[in-house]
Amino acid sequence: MFPECLDCRGIRSMCGINPCPLLAEVRSKLPVVQATSIDEMIGPSPPQLFVGRYGYPDVRAGPSASWLPEDDSEMSSLTTGDPADLFGKPLEEVAARHANLITGGTRMRVVEARKPGQMLETTQEIAMAEKAVDIELDFANSIRIGSSPTFDSMSTPLGPTGEVLRAEVVGNSSIPRKVDSVAGEVDLLATDAMDELVQTNIGEAHLSRLLSAGVLGRAKGRKLVPTRWSITATDDILGKRLWNKVRDNPSVDKILVYEATYLDNRFHIILTPGLWAFQMLEAWTRGSLWAEEGKVLGDWEDLKPRTKYADRVTGAYYAARLGVLEHLDSVGKSGGCLIWRDIGEGYWAPVGVWLIRETVREAMKQTPRQFDSLNEAVNYAAPRVSAPKDLVNSWFVNRVQQTRLDSF
Repeated sequence: MFPECLDCRGIRSMCGINPCPLLAEVRSKLPVVQATSIDEMIGPSPPQLFVGRYGYPDVRAGPSASWLPEDDSEMSSLTTGDPADLFGKPLEEVAARHANLITGGTRMRVVEARKPGQMLETTQEIAMAEKAVDIELDFANSIRIGSSPTFDSMSTPLGPTGEVLRAEVVGNSSIPRKVDSVAGEVDLLATDAMDELVQTNIGEAHLSRLLSAGVLGRAKGRKLVPTRWSITATDDILGKRLWNKVRDNPSVDKILVYEATYLDNRFHIILTPGLWAFQMLEAWTRGSLWAEEGKVLGDWEDLKPRTKYADRVTGAYYAARLGVLEHLDSVGKSGGCLIWRDIGEGYWAPVGVWLIRETVREAMKQTPRQFDSLNEAVNYAAPRVSAPKDLVNSWFVNRVQQTRLDSF
């Protein structure tokens, strides 16, 4: 393990070793699938697609489909394309589930979203669908089934990939009327389009697919968006939309502490009265996937959503913030928030930031502990987190104390 592992997370090849030895160990823990090869297939897409980021603005893009039989139980939790459907499942199942998907792609310029060819049209139709749709893929070369999946800290694991010659929808795709309508509006900004779609209960996973496939926004500005970028962008856009709603709400009147744990990710969420401020601290504990010695990372914003990318916590920051703002909107309140996330050894495979979003949502459903002061709340949480001093000395805690001194 190298010091830069936590910065790289198996994506940037900062150590120069390819493939990443830590991710190779992750793959060794997954169920072994009998190897076979295919050069064509018909199967259900969850729906799902993948747009790469390497070589941008020339990227690899295409749809994903399962090579398992359509009625196989393995597909039962993938029929909406939302990985959150897997929430509550054990890590072995979550890590392996998407490894059964084959992604057929070809290299194209991101601006081709404006005048898509046949394969991109198919990919865009899949992005618009709300339920699984059958597709047919013909590959340039045989695809080896049973090979190791690719892991990414932002998105779900990715199974075998290959150059696709033809992609076609062979069943009926179920596209919500509002999605079809908004995709056809060529003078509507992408942010406004997402706002309209949210009002008709289109979830963030579907929104992210639409953004990635380049079917939102003004006609002359439409582009393919790499999958990992579209996930963060969606969480950020939805978060800012909610912040605009909740900032004028009456403040919470107590210090509230929410807690939840999933896949050895332990969250302590502290809501405080006052103006909006948000900090997220991630503690990769000793022996966890990317940190042999343990390390705490943090990003924050004060009074309004940040404009600079949260490059320490990365996409998890925006996913967690969205869950908090959704809760504040639902209860008609405002306030500040500090999130502490402990990542333990049990989280041995990165499966995407949906895990953070859903665990925060789960925490906010629970009955919180109430405290009269932030010090009391911190004294409660500190012994329960892996690095108490980092919590006590955090920007958020010091900010509130300084604000209180300035008020006299």
